[in-house]
Amino acid sequence: MKNSLITIVVSLYLGAFFNAQAVDITLRFGQGGFRDARAPGGILGGGQIALDVKLGELPIAISTTLEYYTKDPVADSIYEMSGIIVLNALYLVPRTHERVDIFLGGGIGKVDVPRGSAYPDVMVMGIMYDLVAGVNVEAFWKIGFYIVGKYIYSSKEIDNIKVIDISDFIGLVGISLNFE
Repeated sequence: MKNSLITIVVSLYLGAFFNAQAVDITLRFGQGGFRDARAPGGILGGGQIALDVKLGELPIAISTTLEYYTKDPVADSIYEMSGIIVLNALYLVPRTHERVDIFLGGGIGKVDVPRGSAYPDVMVMGIMYDLVAGVNVEAFWKIGFYIVGKYIYSSKEIDNIKVIDISDFIGLVGISLNFE
């Protein structure tokens, strides 16, 4: 939790550094998932909280996301992910409509994955990379809706045993709060 707060504060300061009068902030809350043959039923669900800070008049935003993808409330299998924190740089495609933002980008972060059945309470931390594309539509007042597609990748070996093996496409939909 402490790392999450630090990441969010740093993102806000970066936005303020570029131009304090022109910082736009979007807060996104979403749910989604992906298919994974290792999971019972072949599907994992999860969620995301994202803070996007637009840097002044530049078509760039810094996005901090907190995510998880599990089969049940507690991550206890090697295909489940919790404690995901990612810092993305997003390019905002020039608007063709004043209420629609299209964004593309990528970033780096950390992911926590259970070590496996031999170590049920041990989490392994790894570096995660992602590519993101999405659309955020302001529906009314400051409330909007968004859809995101992303690709995530993380791999790690300990003692020549692959403990993290993630390479998945994820879809998310949710609600956004837009402050300009």
